[in-house]
Amino acid sequence: MPSASPPAASLPGLSPAPDFSFRDGQRAFLQKLAAAYERGEREHLGVFVPGYGKTLTALASFTVARAMGICDRLVVFVPRGNLRDQYADPEELAQMLQWIGAPPLPFTIADSDEVFLKNDDIPILIATYQYASGDSGNRALKRYCQQGDPLFVLDEIHHLPEAGAWSAAVDNLPYTALVGLSGTPLRSDGQPLFGVPHEVVTHDDGSESQFYDALHEVTLRDAHAEGGILKRVEAHVVDYTITMQEEDSGRQVEFTLAELKNELSGETDIDRYFARRHLRFHDVYLETLLGPAIARFQAKRASHRGTHGGAVRNHQMLVICMSNRHAADVLDFIERRYGWLSATRIGQDVPRPTREERLDAYRRGDVDVMVQVDMIGEGTDIKTISVIAKLDLVSARSKSLQQIFRGMRYFDAWDADANVCDVYTSGDLGLTETLDWMTREIQEGIALRQTEEGRTPPEKAASDGERSKWNVTSVSENDFETHRLEMERSGELRVRRQAYQQSDPSSLDVKAQEDALRKECTELATEVAYILQGRGQRVDIKDVHAAAKKRFGEGQAAMSLQRLRHKKRWLQRCKRMKRLV
Repeated sequence: MPSASPPAASLPGLSPAPDFSFRDGQRAFLQKLAAAYERGEREHLGVFVPGYGKTLTALASFTVARAMGICDRLVVFVPRGNLRDQYADPEELAQMLQWIGAPPLPFTIADSDEVFLKNDDIPILIATYQYASGDSGNRALKRYCQQGDPLFVLDEIHHLPEAGAWSAAVDNLPYTALVGLSGTPLRSDGQPLFGVPHEVVTHDDGSESQFYDALHEVTLRDAHAEGGILKRVEAHVVDYTITMQEEDSGRQVEFTLAELKNELSGETDIDRYFARRHLRFHDVYLETLLGPAIARFQAKRASHRGTHGGAVRNHQMLVICMSNRHAADVLDFIERRYGWLSATRIGQDVPRPTREERLDAYRRGDVDVMVQVDMIGEGTDIKTISVIAKLDLVSARSKSLQQIFRGMRYFDAWDADANVCDVYTSGDLGLTETLDWMTREIQEGIALRQTEEGRTPPEKAASDGERSKWNVTSVSENDFETHRLEMERSGELRVRRQAYQQSDPSSLDVKAQEDALRKECTELATEVAYILQGRGQRVDIKDVHAAAKKRFGEGQAAMSLQRLRHKKRWLQRCKRMKRLV
C-alpha cells in the first residue's frame, strides 16, 4: 500500500481508506482526468514509470468516470505477459478497490471464453490484446461493450502503433472513453500510437513536429523525488578493439566496437555487422563484460539481503541476449566459468511448461541468474533483480529503457544502499545519451527529495560546463570503466512522436505551399494505386482520391494547408501498409 500523504482533494466516487493515500502522480492524474471529463474530453494519456501503480490508477480512473456518469463498465487491455504480475490476482484487485473506497465491483479476466461468455454483465473486465485480436474474442468483447458505456484502459500502449493488429482489434470495439498508460510512450519505428492525444508544433522554418500530449507524466525524476519507487542506476560501459583480416589479401583492419555501430552500406559494413554479432559469442567478450557484472553481483549478495514474506530474498541477475542460440551459448559460458551460481534460461525454443517452471523458480529466488531473450518484459515484477547484463544489439531508446526498468523496481526489504541497479553494456550500442539522461534525472530527483527533507544535497564535483561526458575506453586485461554522472539540471523531457517537413519550409507563399502539397499528394496517390494494382486489386488513382474525399469530406482542390497535410500523412500510411486505411 502506498504510504500516507496529505489528503487529496475530493474526487468523484473515491473515498480512500484511512490508512491509504494516492501517490502524488496518481492523485494529480485523477484530478486532471475529472476536470477533463467535465470539459467533455474523453481520450487521455498517462505516463507512469514502472512500479508507480498503473493498475490502481486504472481502477481509480474508472471509479471517477463511473461516479460522473460517463462510463458504467471498465475494460483493461494488457499484453498477456502482464496478466500474472499486474492483474491476475483477484485478492489484490479486491484490495485495491477497497483502498480507493470504490464499491465492491465484480471483475473477471477475458483471456479465454469460458468465464467471460457466461458472465458478460460483469462491470470490470481485464482482457489481453491477444484475446481481443482473435475472431471469437473480438466478437465477444464487441457484444460486451455494446451493452453499456465502457472505459477502455490500454496498458503498455507503446505496443499499439496505429497500423498494428492489436490497434485494429481495439478500434473495432465501441468505447465511450479511453485512457492510455505507459512508462515509455514512444516507438523506435516512429509510428504514432493508437488513440493517444498529441499536439502539433509549428517551428519558425514552417516545419511541424507532433508531440504526445500526456494528461500527466511521472518521470524518473518525480519517482526518485518521492522515493521508495525505483532503484538508483549505475551504468558500466565497455569497449573492445577488433582485428579483421581479409581472406584474399591478408589485409588487416582494426575497429573499436563503438566504431562498428555505424553500419552504412557495402560488404565491409555487412562484415562489421556480423563481426558485432559474432563477438558476442566470444569468450573474451563474455569474460570482459560478464566477469565484472558477476563480481558486482556476488558482492551484493554477500553484503545485502532482506527478509520478505518470511523468506530471505537476495539479489538476482538478468542477462539479455540476441537470440535463443546466443542465450544457450551464454548460459554454457556461465555454467563453465561460474558453476557455483544457479543459472538457467528461457526462450521461445524452450517448451512452455519448462519455461514457466524456470520462470517460477526465478520469481521465488531459487535461481540466481536468468539468461533470456526478451521474455521478461513490461509488467514482470521481480524486485530482487539488481544486476543487468545487456548483451544484445538493441539500441533504441524506448526498448532499452524498458529493459533497464526490469531491474529498477524498489525492494522495501533492502535498505537504500542496496537498492541500486547495475547495468553492464557494450560501447557499440550508442546508449550514452540515454544513460546520461537517466542518471541526471535520478540524481536530480534524489536532490529534490533531500532538499524537501531538510538535507543539503551533495555538492557537484564539477560545474555543468566541466562535467565529464560518458567516455568509453578500450578494455585491456579486463580494465573496466564505471560511470557515475554528477547532477545537472535538464529541461523537461518531451517525447517526440514524428516530424513532418513541408515541401518548402522556407517559403511564406501559402499558395505555393498548397500547390506543392497537392503535387505530393497526387504522386503519393499514384504510388498507392500502383502498389494496390501489384497486389491484384483493380484500383486506379481516381479510386484513391475518392477514398480520400470520403475520409476527409472534401476534394483535394478545396483543401486547406492543414487538410492537405492530413491527406499526405494518410497517403503515406496507405503506402506503408499497402492498403487504403
